[in-house]
Amino acid sequence: MQENYDVLIVTTAKDYLRLQCNYPRLIQNMPGRRLLFVGNEEVGRLVAESGLGERVGFLAEDDIIPFAAVHGVMQEVLGREDVPRGITGWYYQQFLKMQYHAQCGDAYYLVWDGDTVPCKPFSMFQEESGIPYLDLKHECHEEYFRTLEKLLPGMRKCIEKSFIAEHMLINCEIMRELIRDIQANEQIPGERFYEKVLHAIDPKQLTSNSFSEFETYGTYVAFRHPTAYRLRNWNSFRYAGEFLDPHTLDDEDYEWLGRDFFALSFEKGHTVRPDHRNLFDNKEYQSKLSARRMLEIAQEEFKDSYIEVWE
Repeated sequence: MQENYDVLIVTTAKDYLRLQCNYPRLIQNMPGRRLLFVGNEEVGRLVAESGLGERVGFLAEDDIIPFAAVHGVMQEVLGREDVPRGITGWYYQQFLKMQYHAQCGDAYYLVWDGDTVPCKPFSMFQEESGIPYLDLKHECHEEYFRTLEKLLPGMRKCIEKSFIAEHMLINCEIMRELIRDIQANEQIPGERFYEKVLHAIDPKQLTSNSFSEFETYGTYVAFRHPTAYRLRNWNSFRYAGEFLDPHTLDDEDYEWLGRDFFALSFEKGHTVRPDHRNLFDNKEYQSKLSARRMLEIAQEEFKDSYIEVWE
């Protein structure tokens, strides 16, 4: 199926620079028509200077939702004016992904986390049926669902797995309906959906990331549009940044990693620990072990940490 949609990548200038060396792989492996980076003026300048080609573009974040509007709500909910921009920013980037439906001219758009790099080409539609995928991983943060149940009474976590997979193909009509239903909840203060979301969260929980656009949209689809998507298990290396330096990975590394992973994530603050060096990028080890087996061995030492799971 022809994948005529745009890919939305919300980022900051610092994060853009941190992973810019891997962005040619975005162009090489990402489905869709255009890759649109969303951010402030500095991100726009970086994109313009990147030389990544005509397929890459930029959208000013304030043209989707003004940051000041969301920050003002955050200050109101917390009852203080000295709220760090970073606290608002974590929610703001989710609201941008949701609100983009209003200016999207296609049936779908793909949101893609800016810290994640695809290892190989992939499709977001099932080849046989042409039905889009909702991809699944293994994670559960109960606070996301407490917020969801306040926003959309009667909805709750309904599948064992998680819709948080570092990306999501959004159906514009379903997102429009979801936002309309959130805004129709008269039990929560505010008019715009982002006001409702922030007011639905206990102020004591706001700084601990208590809303997920992915879990909210995926759960809404499961309840209201259960036949609109096919579910697919998505294997990606979420903690790649603790084992691999994105600046030193070569084509052979990506080819080997791509046998087991769709994508690698290099989260902010993750660096390669001394005892993790020369493991996943060791050519000798690669010739003897799969990336999956190597991670399974490494995860035996993980304590209170996210675990990658294969079916």
